[in-house]
Amino acid sequence: MNRKEFLKQVPLFNSVSVKDLGNISKNIIERKYPKGSFLFFENEEGNSLYIVVSGLIKIYKSDQTGRIKTLAYLKEGDFFGEMAMLDEQKRSASASVLEESIVLILNRSDFQREILNNPIIALRLMQALSSRLRSADKQIEDLTFRNLPGRVASALIDLSKKHGEKTAAGVKISLKLTHQELAEMIGTAREVVTSIVNDFRKANCITIDQKHITITNFQELKSWIT
Repeated sequence: MNRKEFLKQVPLFNSVSVKDLGNISKNIIERKYPKGSFLFFENEEGNSLYIVVSGLIKIYKSDQTGRIKTLAYLKEGDFFGEMAMLDEQKRSASASVLEESIVLILNRSDFQREILNNPIIALRLMQALSSRLRSADKQIEDLTFRNLPGRVASALIDLSKKHGEKTAAGVKISLKLTHQELAEMIGTAREVVTSIVNDFRKANCITIDQKHITITNFQELKSWIT
């Protein structure tokens, strides 16, 4: 893999000069993680930024009983781990590998040096953090004000924006999601999600094929968000 060419496609670095991209690529570590492995756990010390080259990473929080709240699914070009790296606090969430993944790792000192040399990186980072804050605000809004069907509908629409592929039938979510995984996204039980998803299918909002959900009628699905 040509690291410089790849970094050019990552929003965090796409405005950086070729020379500086070369310097960054020299300091990056490339690692392959098998499916089922973990990059880090919540409350661990963290001093690195991670960039997904390929595969699928899940970012999540868990409690002492083992309940999981999924925060994000990350794919090629996404980065994560920036919070602990910037504020030197412990990891706020865990990262697990859902599909064999290749990840680039940049340590704190190297990243801070690049920010000083390239203020545009700091701007891109602030834009990304702002987007994630808005996403967190929306999750809080959904949890506070939406009923369960509305939360499931909202989650599916959000997934279609980041992981959607247009097809003749509608927008297909590229992730293969089980009902349990959907439940972990919205904070409820699997049985509840199964019932709601069946209601969506009966209303012709969605179809499901081999765990791939396709949204066939966005207007009807949005009508469930109350």
